[in-house]
Amino acid sequence: LQRFRPALFISCLMVLTLAVIIPLFYSVDASAGLILLPYLAWISFATVLNKTICKLNPTDENGYNNGMLQSQIQDLQEKAAKYAGL
Repeated sequence: LQRFRPALFISCLMVLTLAVIIPLFYSVDASAGLILLPYLAWISFATVLNKTICKLNPTDENGYNNGMLQSQIQDLQEKAAKYAGL
């Protein structure tokens, strides 16, 4: 949960790749192309969700966002609990 923007970039690449591959697969075998449509729908949904997360967690000039902060706080809490013997 720390690298929202690289994940968004990869998701966009996956959607574009599928948009190119599906017609190619369909031209060879219709069922091969059709079976990829649910995957395209799922990746598209994940991409929109990731884009929304990026909008809700803006980064500062150093690329630091709230997701990174929350992750570091959780790590510190776990270390403190371990140190305290909990």
